[in-house]
Amino acid sequence: MQLGDYAVKPTCKREENRLINFLKQNNFKYADHFEYNPIGREYVIVINVIHRIYFEIDKYYISTQGRISEIEFLDKINYDEQAIHKKLYGDSGELVYEGYTVLDKPYGLGTVYYSNGKKYKEGVFGRKGLVEGKEFYSNGQVKFEGIINVNGGYGPNYPVRGNMYDKDGDLIFSGRFEYQKGGVGFPMMRYPRYRFEEDDAPKIKYLSLVANWEE
Repeated sequence: MQLGDYAVKPTCKREENRLINFLKQNNFKYADHFEYNPIGREYVIVINVIHRIYFEIDKYYISTQGRISEIEFLDKINYDEQAIHKKLYGDSGELVYEGYTVLDKPYGLGTVYYSNGKKYKEGVFGRKGLVEGKEFYSNGQVKFEGIINVNGGYGPNYPVRGNMYDKDGDLIFSGRFEYQKGGVGFPMMRYPRYRFEEDDAPKIKYLSLVANWEE
């Protein structure tokens, strides 16, 4: 299992089809080069929410403890039946967010954009921002991909495990990030050095995607 993987054991064909349709609607691609599903064998569907891919493998490659149901998967990616899939725009008419929202705030699968139209953050959003997925530089290169911790105190969420790249796309770190908390709970990265927000990061008044954005 890779970072971002979830192994879903279908409960029935109807629920499996609903799940596959949901994935396709949210731009998940079927990665047939990873598939290993001998004819007639039971299988699980491996879904990677960071890279937005899915494929089938023999269930015996995944431990029983590692398998979840369709409903459990939707819960892990913050899918809310009351959520509305929509596009949100900035004051100048530029697209700033596309995905699921609750009360016009990102919640669930979604993508935030720079003013130049390139992706800024993509993945699973919680009440306080991105919790699993990718962050990009404004040139389109991936900056970080992995798991992000929700900061219960003052300050932004912070990466805890994943891969970090420079602006040329070269991998500069892979693994668990080291950090410590300040007196008011503000996270301070010890290793590797990590800049929470780039200078050209979007500043959007009505989207509380990170703690220091304007409300």
